[in-house]
Amino acid sequence: MQNRSDFNDAAEQLYRLVVEYDRRGDVYNAVKLCKRLARMAPDWSVPFAFLSRTYRSRMEWKPTFHYCIKAVEHNAFDENLWETLGIAATALGEWKVARYAWNQLGFDFKPSAEALHLDLGILPVRLNPSTQPEIVAARRIDPVRYVIESIPQPSSGRRYKDLILVENRPNPNGIFYHQNKKLPIHDELQLLKSSNLHTFSVLLYTEAPSDVDTLANLCLSANIGFDNWSNATRFFQPNLHRNVAEYFDQAVFGKNEREVFLVAMAAKQQNEVEAVLESWRVITLREFGQIEMLI
Repeated sequence: MQNRSDFNDAAEQLYRLVVEYDRRGDVYNAVKLCKRLARMAPDWSVPFAFLSRTYRSRMEWKPTFHYCIKAVEHNAFDENLWETLGIAATALGEWKVARYAWNQLGFDFKPSAEALHLDLGILPVRLNPSTQPEIVAARRIDPVRYVIESIPQPSSGRRYKDLILVENRPNPNGIFYHQNKKLPIHDELQLLKSSNLHTFSVLLYTEAPSDVDTLANLCLSANIGFDNWSNATRFFQPNLHRNVAEYFDQAVFGKNEREVFLVAMAAKQQNEVEAVLESWRVITLREFGQIEMLI
């Protein structure tokens, strides 16, 4: 009969093989072997934690949730597990579990099966971090759900007021400066719910930033999204410079003089955009042109 020590040695040896497969990029065999290890050692949290991490990296939330539940049953002191469980539960709408998981990380949410709808401030979020990164402002409504408050570039596939899932921890390699404050950048994980607002681009024929501010205020009153793309320095390309990890906004560089501004507006219908622009034309005695619905 195999004694406990021999059993533990066999399990650890099998796990080292799992790690080696994973290191080589052979995810299929790593996962297959790890599932076998989980059946062999059902009281050991390590194989379940490995599986939850693997499925999380692929954003397959059902198996992530399943294996993370198993992992925390046998190791309730690993903050990474609770964070993964909180993200997976949020993605799946398992609100009771999500609240419980976040409470293990210092939050104080009441037990409930309802989603959280808070106002935890506006933070910079990097959309599509591994493909076409773009930093936007987003309002945090729970630990990992954000509502986009900027108007993203159409190539991002995102819209004003989209609901997105975001990493709980900020990216350690990125800092965004806004109004002389350092803000950590959080990376987007995926889109949760698309907005029904279209993105429109417009040219404003004016050299005065105050005219642009006037349009921004009119949009605010009309409940229409607004963004000044002419002054947006939040866009950058992946691997532009590996040693530059800080990105700056208008407060650092100031406003450049120009004769035309490219702005973005977000609304359900183009006639809503046209109505606000007509009001802007009357107030400022300036002209606009080239209204284009982009997404």
